[in-house]
Amino acid sequence: MKSTPSAQLQEAAHLEKLRTQIASDIEILHRKEASMREHEQRLRDMIESAQPAMRSTVSTTPFMMSMASDHAQLDAGWEKYNRAHALLEAARRGIADDRLALRDRETRAQQREDELDRRETWVKIQEAELTTKKTTPPPAPTPTKRKRSFTAAPFLIAKNLLMPGRS
Repeated sequence: MKSTPSAQLQEAAHLEKLRTQIASDIEILHRKEASMREHEQRLRDMIESAQPAMRSTVSTTPFMMSMASDHAQLDAGWEKYNRAHALLEAARRGIADDRLALRDRETRAQQREDELDRRETWVKIQEAELTTKKTTPPPAPTPTKRKRSFTAAPFLIAKNLLMPGRS
């Protein structure tokens, strides 16, 4: 492919434009880097000036050393806490036991109530049967076959044996 002089000129102009743009970007980055370095230096100076003030507020003796005199008070406080905690646990267990006993008592009362209901129902049924027996006349006696005398029984046996269709 042959390149024309106008295409080469355009490409050269484009490359020159990119080169100037890159150079300006590098210059901007250098300025930002310098600004960041200045800011970092200011922060370091501020920290160094604040450290002596912080060092003067920190006590030279450790915290536990100053609390050594209050060790007895601390132990008494922990002992008081442990006693209160033990009392709370005992009360909690007592309440749980009371709940179980109450639940058991309620169950027994419910069973007793069910038993009484069952008995009342049985009594009502019995009363109803008694009232029906009182209001209805006794059934009329059904005619029963008259038993034959003992002396006639041998004759009946013979008759049944000899003549099986008749009684």
